[in-house]
Amino acid sequence: MLRLTTLRLAGLAAALSGGTAFAADMLGHPPPPPMLAPPPAQIDVGSGFYLRGDLGTGIHAYSSAATTRAGSTTVVSSVDATGFGAVGAGYQFNSFLRTDATIEYRFPSRFRIISDTVGPPAGQNLLSGKISGLVGLANAYVDLGTWNRITPFIGGGIGFATMMTSDVKDTGFGGFAGNSGSASNRAETRFAWAIHAGLGYDLTANLKAEAAYRYLHIGNITTGRIVCALACTPFNARIRNVESHDLKVGLRYVFADAPIAYAPGPLARRY
Repeated sequence: MLRLTTLRLAGLAAALSGGTAFAADMLGHPPPPPMLAPPPAQIDVGSGFYLRGDLGTGIHAYSSAATTRAGSTTVVSSVDATGFGAVGAGYQFNSFLRTDATIEYRFPSRFRIISDTVGPPAGQNLLSGKISGLVGLANAYVDLGTWNRITPFIGGGIGFATMMTSDVKDTGFGGFAGNSGSASNRAETRFAWAIHAGLGYDLTANLKAEAAYRYLHIGNITTGRIVCALACTPFNARIRNVESHDLKVGLRYVFADAPIAYAPGPLARRY
């Protein structure tokens, strides 16, 4: 009986000794710090860069077309539709905002102005020529969300239009029969602006197809000085407030291995 009591006391002493050591160990070493949030993933700054190419057709409109010839009144005028091709480069900042710069060549389209002139002599003039040019725009777009790979967007752009008149010829009728004139090529640069609306389609994660409408304001276009083969006062022709309603299709290639991902904000912990 005495031996059993001695063993119990020894076990109790050992337990008390171990607990004291554990408590001392805990007091001598502070608890480990709380786990920190993992660092945010790095953002690839170049992943939103893209190249683009577009082809389209433009239907011209204008407020008036006339010559500067004294006493001349326009009877009828027209400006044909044109085609154009464009290339550009841009950057996709996030899922809804992107910008690009484009340069396009607008192929020659024919214009005609038929005017009456009160005499003497009285007669008519048929003036014809071609309009072509370069348009450069800096554009910004807002993507409105993606459904089944389709992304509608709207946008706007500002820039310049350098338009050239060429092959300008004048033929006289009536009192001007037998007389003709011509003008040298003339180019002028004016401020241009545009409004865009369209749809993009994800062919792959990198390649996007696009179909869009664009309103393009070009401004006034003036021909070179028209000089007659026989005696006449030189004059110009001017087409005012030229604009184009453009329909275009194109491709955009985004230099990214996967859709762009952005790092989450910092995490906060409470204790």
